[in-house]
Amino acid sequence: MPYELLRRAVPGLPAALENLSALQSDDALWPLLCRLLDAHAPSGGANLPGGVGEEIGALADALGLSARWIPELGATGNAAIALGADGPADVVAVAHMDRPSFRVASPKSGALFPICANRFPEGEYRVGAKALRFVEGRLAIGARGTIVSRREDGGDSVMFEATEGALAGDDTVVMAAEPARGADGSVTGTGLDNALGVMTALLASAALARVESALVDRGRRLVVVFSDQEEGPPEAFFGHGAARLSYALPPPRGVVIVDAHSAGAPGGPQLGGGVSHGSVSGWGRGSVVPPNYLALARDLAAGVNRARPGTVQFNTGYLSRSDDLALGRWAKVMALAGPPMRHAHTGHETARLADVRAGAVWLVWFLAAALALAPELGARYALRV
Repeated sequence: MPYELLRRAVPGLPAALENLSALQSDDALWPLLCRLLDAHAPSGGANLPGGVGEEIGALADALGLSARWIPELGATGNAAIALGADGPADVVAVAHMDRPSFRVASPKSGALFPICANRFPEGEYRVGAKALRFVEGRLAIGARGTIVSRREDGGDSVMFEATEGALAGDDTVVMAAEPARGADGSVTGTGLDNALGVMTALLASAALARVESALVDRGRRLVVVFSDQEEGPPEAFFGHGAARLSYALPPPRGVVIVDAHSAGAPGGPQLGGGVSHGSVSGWGRGSVVPPNYLALARDLAAGVNRARPGTVQFNTGYLSRSDDLALGRWAKVMALAGPPMRHAHTGHETARLADVRAGAVWLVWFLAAALALAPELGARYALRV
């Protein structure tokens, strides 16, 4: 029902999706994703000059979103895209742009400490890395080399071995692995967490911009935020960039989190099965999506999957907390969605390009529904718009 109502209410929406080339083939999507993966995205500095925020802005421009691009939203350290009517946002969608990062404990020995969840496998693990620093107004590479992780006998150590340049005490070290594309549509590398979510949100924004008049006519406003500092130690508070939104924007009616979901576990999503849609993070230690938004998603998915099989799968397994941990105290969390991925926080993260394309398609339909662009959805699902 929601799918049919939206098709009638916003008749230009299917064409907006069909005419966006990056949603039609892996060949069109791949070079865009590579640009994100190659960018510098240190946690705490992702939106600095020379960082991934600049590259997101360049991609937004290429997708026709330059007039809607906000390089920094207030003083939050986050970038954004705003669509629709003037006034406060009705819905805010958030995709974090920073990546797992390490700070320097000893530049002499190369000892590092994680400022993220350490998900390196047991034993010794080696992955390419770059040490980033701020030089003459921009992020720059100060050294290249290898991160060496050793996890054994209950102890962890992380070291940086330089092959070019030298490690400095104020560097932030991030993984750097050349992305590879498989014949089956897979992509392997590092930075997929959360270049997958950023790409999904960018493409969804580009499609919705083509039917922006529907948002304006109904007085709706959507803000898509690319947040910094989502990464953080899981035993402490994290999502600092997202938390700052509460000081920069009035509370919206709801937020949608767009982040990669871990694949392969029981109840979890599978690679190649479409975008993952969840409703509880951290077994309830994070956010819990209210029943009306979950009902909206399930009813909408029935129509979307009929029209485009394999677009969305529901995640009933364990879902890691993300920016929802901070934002759930500010506004209701409407959805937790993102392309499935394996081997998070390593140099061999793995995903499927088709799931990214499916993610953008699903996000367009879900956001259109959450914004009640079909007015009947407001009362049917208690959207209070």
